[in-house]
Amino acid sequence: MHSDGSLASARWRDELTRVGTLSGRERQVFDLIGAGHSNRGIAARLHVTERTVKAHVANILAKLGVESRLQVGLVAQVHQLMYEGTWPDDPGVSDT
Repeated sequence: MHSDGSLASARWRDELTRVGTLSGRERQVFDLIGAGHSNRGIAARLHVTERTVKAHVANILAKLGVESRLQVGLVAQVHQLMYEGTWPDDPGVSDT
């Protein structure tokens, strides 16, 4: 990947344009997936059930038009790098 992210942005162009279709809660889940959190960790952080997180993940997959959670994470990382700069730092959340 080039330092300006152009290669990554070209690869995920369509998906990146669809990030704006996510609801507020879906966007939170999207960001947390990109940061590497498990469904259990996301559920704990957002004070919801894992089943609710799974429903949000399914909606995110459909809205972004991707096939896997891994692809969601990649799109989230590219989006974060291109549009928001750095990942939020929250050492208080653990997925273990």
